[in-house]
Amino acid sequence: MGGGTFISNFRLYTLRDGSKRIIKLKEGESFKEELQRAGIQETQIFQIQLMEKPE
Repeated sequence: MGGGTFISNFRLYTLRDGSKRIIKLKEGESFKEELQRAGIQETQIFQIQLMEKPE
């Protein structure tokens, strides 16, 4: 029983209105599908950051 730490990748979207959305990345998902799942449009995005978090 190994208790290894798993790392997940997330994307942090900072929107033009100053709000932020964090979404967990799914393997094989397109950028458009990711935006749709996050409920945002590309024109709303000010900045995107890739993050790693242990689970």
